Amino acid sequence: MNPHLPSGSDDPKIVGTNAWAANGGTPLSFWQKLEQLMGANRAYLEELPGELRWVLSSRGLAPPARVPALGMLALPKTAAVESAIAVLEQYAEGETEIANHSYRTFHFADLLHRQSVPHGAMDREVLAVVTLLHDVGMYPKAVADIAGNDFTVRGANLARQVGQEVGWPQHRIDLAAQAITINANGRVSRHWGAEAYFGRLAPLVDAIGQCWKIHSDDAKAVFADRPAGELGTAIVRAVTDEATRHPNSRFALFKPLFPFLVMNCKYRWHKHLNG
Repeated sequence: MNPHLPSGSDDPKIVGTNAWAANGGTPLSFWQKLEQLMGANRAYLEELPGELRWVLSSRGLAPPARVPALGMLALPKTAAVESAIAVLEQYAEGETEIANHSYRTFHFADLLHRQSVPHGAMDREVLAVVTLLHDVGMYPKAVADIAGNDFTVRGANLARQVGQEVGWPQHRIDLAAQAITINANGRVSRHWGAEAYFGRLAPLVDAIGQCWKIHSDDAKAVFADRPAGELGTAIVRAVTDEATRHPNSRFALFKPLFPFLVMNCKYRWHKHLNG
Protein backbone atom coordinates (compact mmCIF):
# COMPACT_ATOMS: atom_id res chain seq x y z
CA MET A 1 0.00 0.00 0.00
CA ASN A 2 1.36 3.43 -0.96
CA PRO A 3 1.23 5.56 2.24
CA HIS A 4 0.74 8.70 0.14
CA LEU A 5 -2.56 7.42 -1.30
CA PRO A 6 -5.99 7.24 0.37
CA SER A 7 -6.84 4.04 2.20
CA GLY A 8 -8.63 1.58 -0.03
CA SER A 9 -6.57 2.40 -3.11
CA ASP A 10 -5.23 -1.16 -3.05
CA ASP A 11 -8.70 -2.75 -2.86
CA PRO A 12 -9.74 -4.19 -6.25
CA LYS A 13 -13.36 -4.46 -5.12
CA ILE A 14 -13.71 -0.67 -4.90
CA VAL A 15 -14.55 0.53 -8.39
CA GLY A 16 -12.17 3.14 -9.72
CA THR A 17 -9.19 2.42 -7.48
CA ASN A 18 -5.73 1.72 -8.81
CA ALA A 19 -6.14 -1.91 -7.77
CA TRP A 20 -9.46 -2.17 -9.65
CA ALA A 21 -7.83 -0.64 -12.74
CA ALA A 22 -4.71 -2.83 -12.60
CA ASN A 23 -6.19 -5.51 -14.87
CA GLY A 24 -7.87 -3.06 -17.22
CA GLY A 25 -10.93 -2.24 -15.16
CA THR A 26 -13.03 -5.22 -14.11
CA PRO A 27 -16.64 -5.27 -15.42
CA LEU A 28 -19.09 -4.33 -12.70
CA SER A 29 -20.78 -6.99 -10.60
CA PHE A 30 -24.42 -6.70 -9.57
CA TRP A 31 -23.43 -5.36 -6.15
CA GLN A 32 -20.99 -2.87 -7.64
CA LYS A 33 -23.72 -1.60 -9.95
CA LEU A 34 -26.06 -1.21 -7.01
CA GLU A 35 -23.39 0.64 -5.06
CA GLN A 36 -22.79 2.97 -8.01
CA LEU A 37 -26.50 3.74 -8.30
CA MET A 38 -26.79 4.40 -4.58
CA GLY A 39 -23.77 6.69 -4.72
CA ALA A 40 -25.21 8.59 -7.67
CA ASN A 41 -28.52 8.98 -5.84
CA ARG A 42 -26.75 10.33 -2.76
CA ALA A 43 -24.76 12.77 -4.90
CA TYR A 44 -27.96 13.98 -6.57
CA LEU A 45 -29.67 14.57 -3.22
CA GLU A 46 -26.61 16.49 -1.99
CA GLU A 47 -26.83 18.81 -4.99
CA LEU A 48 -30.62 19.15 -5.00
CA PRO A 49 -30.93 22.10 -2.56
CA GLY A 50 -28.55 24.22 -4.65
CA GLU A 51 -30.36 23.31 -7.84
CA LEU A 52 -33.79 24.12 -6.39
CA ARG A 53 -32.52 27.47 -5.11
CA TRP A 54 -31.19 28.31 -8.57
CA VAL A 55 -34.51 27.38 -10.19
CA LEU A 56 -36.37 29.63 -7.76
CA SER A 57 -33.89 32.50 -8.06
CA SER A 58 -33.96 32.31 -11.88
CA ARG A 59 -37.69 33.04 -11.61
CA GLY A 60 -37.26 35.82 -9.08
CA LEU A 61 -38.71 33.75 -6.24
CA ALA A 62 -35.57 33.53 -4.09
CA PRO A 63 -32.23 35.35 -3.77
CA PRO A 64 -29.42 33.73 -5.76
CA ALA A 65 -26.60 31.92 -4.00
CA ARG A 66 -23.70 34.24 -3.20
CA VAL A 67 -20.53 32.98 -4.87
CA PRO A 68 -17.24 34.91 -4.78
CA ALA A 69 -15.55 36.09 -7.98
CA LEU A 70 -12.03 34.70 -7.73
CA GLY A 71 -10.64 35.14 -11.25
CA MET A 72 -9.65 32.39 -13.66
CA LEU A 73 -6.05 31.30 -13.17
CA ALA A 74 -3.95 29.85 -15.97
CA LEU A 75 -3.02 26.20 -16.18
CA PRO A 76 0.29 25.46 -14.43
CA LYS A 77 3.16 26.01 -16.86
CA THR A 78 5.04 22.75 -16.40
CA ALA A 79 6.41 20.01 -18.59
CA ALA A 80 3.75 17.58 -17.34
CA VAL A 81 0.87 19.91 -18.20
CA GLU A 82 2.34 20.69 -21.61
CA SER A 83 2.67 16.95 -22.24
CA ALA A 84 -0.94 16.33 -21.14
CA ILE A 85 -2.13 19.05 -23.51
CA ALA A 86 -0.17 17.46 -26.35
CA VAL A 87 -1.66 14.03 -25.54
CA LEU A 88 -5.20 15.44 -25.43
CA GLU A 89 -4.77 17.20 -28.77
CA GLN A 90 -3.18 14.12 -30.33
CA TYR A 91 -6.08 11.85 -29.40
CA ALA A 92 -8.83 14.42 -29.94
CA GLU A 93 -7.80 14.69 -33.60
CA GLY A 94 -9.48 18.06 -34.01
CA GLU A 95 -12.58 17.38 -31.90
CA THR A 96 -13.43 20.46 -29.80
CA GLU A 97 -16.50 19.95 -27.60
CA ILE A 98 -15.07 17.30 -25.27
CA ALA A 99 -11.55 18.69 -25.55
CA ASN A 100 -12.74 22.14 -24.47
CA HIS A 101 -14.80 20.49 -21.73
CA SER A 102 -11.55 19.03 -20.40
CA TYR A 103 -9.91 22.46 -20.19
CA ARG A 104 -12.98 23.99 -18.53
CA THR A 105 -13.07 21.10 -16.07
CA PHE A 106 -9.66 22.18 -14.78
CA HIS A 107 -10.73 25.78 -14.34
CA PHE A 108 -13.99 24.90 -12.63
CA ALA A 109 -12.22 22.41 -10.33
CA ASP A 110 -9.64 25.06 -9.47
CA LEU A 111 -12.37 27.63 -8.73
CA LEU A 112 -14.36 25.18 -6.61
CA HIS A 113 -11.26 24.32 -4.61
CA ARG A 114 -10.40 27.97 -4.01
CA GLN A 115 -13.99 28.60 -2.88
CA SER A 116 -13.88 25.75 -0.36
CA VAL A 117 -13.30 26.57 3.31
CA PRO A 118 -10.82 25.57 4.47
CA HIS A 119 -9.05 25.20 1.15
CA GLY A 120 -6.90 22.24 2.12
CA ALA A 121 -3.94 21.05 0.09
CA MET A 122 -4.27 20.26 -3.60
CA ASP A 123 -1.64 19.52 -6.23
CA ARG A 124 -2.68 21.86 -9.09
CA GLU A 125 -0.27 20.21 -11.51
CA VAL A 126 -1.76 16.78 -10.82
CA LEU A 127 -5.25 18.29 -11.07
CA ALA A 128 -4.39 19.75 -14.49
CA VAL A 129 -3.15 16.42 -15.84
CA VAL A 130 -6.18 14.62 -14.38
CA THR A 131 -8.77 17.01 -15.79
CA LEU A 132 -7.14 17.34 -19.19
CA LEU A 133 -7.02 13.55 -19.60
CA HIS A 134 -10.14 12.43 -17.71
CA ASP A 135 -12.16 11.86 -20.93
CA VAL A 136 -9.37 11.23 -23.43
CA GLY A 137 -9.93 7.47 -23.25
CA MET A 138 -13.24 7.82 -25.10
CA TYR A 139 -11.67 9.11 -28.31
CA PRO A 140 -11.52 6.57 -31.18
CA LYS A 141 -7.74 6.83 -31.43
CA ALA A 142 -7.36 6.01 -27.72
CA VAL A 143 -9.74 3.07 -28.08
CA ALA A 144 -7.68 1.76 -31.00
CA ASP A 145 -4.25 2.36 -29.45
CA ILE A 146 -4.65 1.62 -25.73
CA ALA A 147 -5.92 -1.52 -24.00
CA GLY A 148 -8.52 -1.29 -21.27
CA ASN A 149 -12.04 -2.36 -20.32
CA ASP A 150 -13.02 1.21 -19.43
CA PHE A 151 -12.27 4.62 -20.91
CA THR A 152 -10.91 5.87 -17.58
CA VAL A 153 -8.28 3.13 -17.57
CA ARG A 154 -7.06 4.26 -20.99
CA GLY A 155 -6.91 7.86 -19.76
CA ALA A 156 -5.09 6.82 -16.60
CA ASN A 157 -2.51 4.89 -18.61
CA LEU A 158 -1.82 8.02 -20.64
CA ALA A 159 -1.49 10.04 -17.44
CA ARG A 160 0.99 7.48 -16.12
CA GLN A 161 3.05 7.90 -19.29
CA VAL A 162 3.04 11.67 -18.84
CA GLY A 163 4.15 11.39 -15.22
CA GLN A 164 6.89 8.91 -16.01
CA GLU A 165 8.23 10.99 -18.89
CA VAL A 166 8.64 14.11 -16.74
CA GLY A 167 10.05 12.24 -13.75
CA TRP A 168 7.22 12.42 -11.25
CA PRO A 169 7.63 10.26 -8.13
CA GLN A 170 5.48 7.14 -8.18
CA HIS A 171 2.99 8.40 -5.61
CA ARG A 172 2.07 11.41 -7.79
CA ILE A 173 1.67 9.15 -10.82
CA ASP A 174 -0.58 6.82 -8.83
CA LEU A 175 -2.55 9.77 -7.44
CA ALA A 176 -3.22 11.15 -10.92
CA ALA A 177 -4.13 7.77 -12.37
CA GLN A 178 -6.59 6.98 -9.60
CA ALA A 179 -8.22 10.41 -9.78
CA ILE A 180 -8.99 9.61 -13.43
CA THR A 181 -10.23 6.06 -12.94
CA ILE A 182 -12.48 6.99 -10.02
CA ASN A 183 -13.88 10.03 -11.87
CA ALA A 184 -16.72 8.09 -13.52
CA ASN A 185 -18.10 6.82 -10.20
CA GLY A 186 -21.60 7.83 -9.19
CA ARG A 187 -20.11 9.71 -6.26
CA VAL A 188 -16.55 10.57 -5.22
CA SER A 189 -16.01 11.67 -1.63
CA ARG A 190 -13.27 13.86 -0.19
CA HIS A 191 -11.67 10.68 1.14
CA TRP A 192 -10.09 10.14 -2.28
CA GLY A 193 -8.17 13.41 -2.18
CA ALA A 194 -8.79 16.95 -3.39
CA GLU A 195 -7.66 16.16 -6.93
CA ALA A 196 -10.21 13.35 -7.28
CA TYR A 197 -12.97 15.15 -5.36
CA PHE A 198 -12.88 18.48 -7.20
CA GLY A 199 -11.93 16.72 -10.43
CA ARG A 200 -15.24 14.83 -10.12
CA LEU A 201 -17.41 17.83 -9.19
CA ALA A 202 -16.14 20.06 -11.98
CA PRO A 203 -17.29 18.01 -15.01
CA LEU A 204 -20.81 18.10 -13.58
CA VAL A 205 -20.64 21.86 -13.15
CA ASP A 206 -19.71 22.17 -16.80
CA ALA A 207 -21.77 19.44 -18.48
CA ILE A 208 -24.89 19.42 -16.33
CA GLY A 209 -24.98 23.18 -15.95
CA GLN A 210 -24.49 23.59 -12.21
CA CYS A 211 -23.91 27.25 -12.94
CA TRP A 212 -24.90 28.44 -9.45
CA LYS A 213 -21.55 27.23 -8.12
CA ILE A 214 -19.47 29.66 -10.21
CA HIS A 215 -19.60 33.46 -10.25
CA SER A 216 -20.81 34.69 -13.63
CA ASP A 217 -17.65 36.76 -14.18
CA ASP A 218 -15.46 33.71 -13.69
CA ALA A 219 -17.73 31.57 -15.86
CA LYS A 220 -17.60 34.16 -18.66
CA ALA A 221 -13.81 34.04 -18.62
CA VAL A 222 -13.76 30.23 -18.70
CA PHE A 223 -16.20 29.97 -21.61
CA ALA A 224 -14.50 32.80 -23.50
CA ASP A 225 -11.26 30.83 -23.28
CA ARG A 226 -12.86 27.48 -24.22
CA PRO A 227 -16.37 27.70 -25.77
CA ALA A 228 -18.87 24.91 -25.12
CA GLY A 229 -20.23 24.39 -28.62
CA GLU A 230 -22.69 21.49 -28.73
CA LEU A 231 -21.33 19.79 -25.64
CA GLY A 232 -24.55 17.98 -24.71
CA THR A 233 -24.77 16.23 -28.06
CA ALA A 234 -21.08 15.30 -27.96
CA ILE A 235 -21.36 13.84 -24.46
CA VAL A 236 -24.42 11.71 -25.21
CA ARG A 237 -22.74 10.36 -28.33
CA ALA A 238 -19.48 9.58 -26.50
CA VAL A 239 -21.28 7.93 -23.59
CA THR A 240 -23.38 5.80 -25.95
CA ASP A 241 -20.27 4.64 -27.80
CA GLU A 242 -18.48 3.79 -24.55
CA ALA A 243 -21.51 1.91 -23.22
CA THR A 244 -21.64 -0.14 -26.43
CA ARG A 245 -17.95 -1.02 -26.14
CA HIS A 246 -18.21 -1.99 -22.48
CA PRO A 247 -21.74 -3.14 -21.58
CA ASN A 248 -20.90 -3.79 -17.91
CA SER A 249 -19.18 -0.46 -17.32
CA ARG A 250 -20.25 2.57 -15.30
CA PHE A 251 -21.20 4.53 -18.40
CA ALA A 252 -23.36 1.66 -19.59
CA LEU A 253 -25.10 1.77 -16.22
CA PHE A 254 -25.61 5.54 -16.32
CA LYS A 255 -26.29 5.88 -20.06
CA PRO A 256 -30.08 6.26 -19.69
CA LEU A 257 -29.54 9.23 -17.38
CA PHE A 258 -27.23 11.30 -19.55
CA PRO A 259 -29.80 12.82 -21.95
CA PHE A 260 -31.81 13.96 -18.92
CA LEU A 261 -28.73 15.29 -17.13
CA VAL A 262 -27.42 17.43 -19.99
CA MET A 263 -30.72 18.67 -21.42
CA ASN A 264 -30.79 21.92 -19.39
CA CYS A 265 -27.08 22.61 -19.50
CA LYS A 266 -27.01 25.02 -22.44
CA TYR A 267 -30.01 27.01 -21.17
CA ARG A 268 -28.64 27.30 -17.65
CA TRP A 269 -25.24 28.56 -18.71
CA HIS A 270 -26.79 30.97 -21.21
CA LYS A 271 -29.00 32.44 -18.50
CA HIS A 272 -26.17 32.60 -15.98
CA LEU A 273 -23.79 34.27 -18.42
CA ASN A 274 -26.27 36.68 -19.93
CA GLY A 275 -28.63 37.43 -17.02
